[in-house]
Amino acid sequence: MGGPEQLLASLGGSAAASDMRRYFSQRQLERAVLGGGVVRPRNGVYALASLDEAHRVALECRGVLFARSAALAHGLGVLERPRAVDVAVRRGTKIRAHPQANIVTRLLPEEDLVRVGVVTATSPVRTVLDCAAQLEFAEGLAVADSALRCGLVTGSQLTSAAEAWIGRNKRALRRVLAHMDGRAANPFESGLRAACLEAGVALEPQLRISTRGGTFVVDLGSALYRVTAEADSFEWHGGREALHRDCTRYNELVRDQWTVLRFSWEHVMFDRAWVGQVVADVIRGSKRHNSRGRNAKTVHSAA
Repeated sequence: MGGPEQLLASLGGSAAASDMRRYFSQRQLERAVLGGGVVRPRNGVYALASLDEAHRVALECRGVLFARSAALAHGLGVLERPRAVDVAVRRGTKIRAHPQANIVTRLLPEEDLVRVGVVTATSPVRTVLDCAAQLEFAEGLAVADSALRCGLVTGSQLTSAAEAWIGRNKRALRRVLAHMDGRAANPFESGLRAACLEAGVALEPQLRISTRGGTFVVDLGSALYRVTAEADSFEWHGGREALHRDCTRYNELVRDQWTVLRFSWEHVMFDRAWVGQVVADVIRGSKRHNSRGRNAKTVHSAA
């Protein structure tokens, strides 16, 4: 069977002290802790020292992973990782401050909880609703888009659960559910779309555009106004081949009378109001241009 570390690994990373003592003496367990491979996140529990930080903190707080930390545990994308681990404990539980945790009290029905590795987290549906209600619109939208994209939830599941929601910020929750879209390629793109929506502009994710130079898929676009908005990350566009491909795509779109707007991660993360205003102003300009074109045709026909 090996030592305490091997047993913990086979059990998923943590175990109750009573279970460990079935196989090892107290001295063997203490030796494993002194050796650095095993830790005691709280009384009555042993865990691998290599355990994921969020899992370890949740164990130490006697809580469940919540909001963005739960989203990450489920493999969902988030626009920004939480600086502290989001942990929820049941109402009425005595809370001790933890330097690495953001602890909240919540009603935590068993049907809203699932096991993720060695810890408990809110279910994917509950996680999406919590994020939508608690976080900024862009953050909540990124999690909801990701959950749909990964197939962990369906729109009908979220809508049904939202109808029974008894927490705060129901309006914010409904707003996210009204605009979530599983076609969004990543959280960065979701954040860009949120910035547009906050400025009153709805763009279609992953819009396919056919031009004389080929067919291209843009991050966000409007076929009506021939405007695209691209979420340009250095990681994705930094190579020579990627740069060449993107230059070709952008130029072909412009040649076909499309307006191409490009936004960096910094724009989306730190200046979303400006991003939304730029897109809205360009759309308004397109509307005026189209209106002038129609008026000119009407005058010419009358003449």
